[in-house]
Amino acid sequence: MKTTQNNNSLFRRILQWASESEKESADAPEDPERQEFQEYLEYIDAHDYIEFGAYRYMRYQQRKELGLDEPTFHHHIEPSIPQKKQNVKKSHHKQGLLRKQLGWYRIASVFITCVIILILCLVVMELPKFGDLNAPALNEVAQRYLQQGREETGAVNAITGMILEYRAFDTFGESVVLFAAAISTLLLLRTPNQPLKQRKAGDEILTMVSKYLLPMIILFGCYVVLYGHISPGGGFSGGAILGAALILASLVLGAGEVERVLTSKRVTYITVFSLLTYAAMKSYSFYTGANHVGWAIPKGEAGHLFSGGFLLPLNLCVGLIVACTMYTFYTLFIPTEEE
Repeated sequence: MKTTQNNNSLFRRILQWASESEKESADAPEDPERQEFQEYLEYIDAHDYIEFGAYRYMRYQQRKELGLDEPTFHHHIEPSIPQKKQNVKKSHHKQGLLRKQLGWYRIASVFITCVIILILCLVVMELPKFGDLNAPALNEVAQRYLQQGREETGAVNAITGMILEYRAFDTFGESVVLFAAAISTLLLLRTPNQPLKQRKAGDEILTMVSKYLLPMIILFGCYVVLYGHISPGGGFSGGAILGAALILASLVLGAGEVERVLTSKRVTYITVFSLLTYAAMKSYSFYTGANHVGWAIPKGEAGHLFSGGFLLPLNLCVGLIVACTMYTFYTLFIPTEEE
């Protein structure tokens, strides 16, 4: 209200300044701005079709202050301007031409689709049969993975050795994709210093049972990550278990309790640190191996926990990235009590 009164008083002062009569003394200096403004108002009065916005309201207030009749406002009517006659070419469009063009378009679409299907069927017919020993997939690369993978990578689990050694940079790209997806969603849906939404209370029996299961789930997730190069598992599967454990902890203990330990900033820092550590370790291995420097990390004895060179810390990095990504997505879509 105070702001409105100040605006009204300022508006009235502008009207008084614009409509006041000139001073009688000839020695008084003229105000060119006021004179220009009066001429502009006279120009608006002379053109009835200029009736818009603040100017229309200003003239209405000025007439009301002077006790004049309220002006009648009309719609904006622009003066008619004679247009030059232009030679317009008559269209030679025939009736039904568009319908014929649409018909040909449908026929062409069906024909092209049939050609693509035929090409794909011919390619499938040329593929080798399932289990064929001469198939391109069963070449020397797969044999190298299975026959010499344990010796070259130091991992008993051939899948882990292939993912974190032979195809380590591909795995790094997948981890970067997860990080980019989590950060992009976090920037779009989470505002700074915004508290987590509270979830509606669940069943008491399920909550009590989950409290006893939560430590075992976390322990099993750590085991899958740490022993991923020895037994089935690894960073991706173990990270998924740890991420599910964090989500369960948020459901059972409350989002606020987990937020005290794992804030959004800490989760982001952990993910960035894991990515940078992963990149540094694989860059070191790539540099020393490609240049035959000879400073390679010892593989150790296969089957032991500290073996496989960088496989153990690489599994840890991947597991942390996956777990943090899952928990980040969950915190952004927690169902509230109103929902």
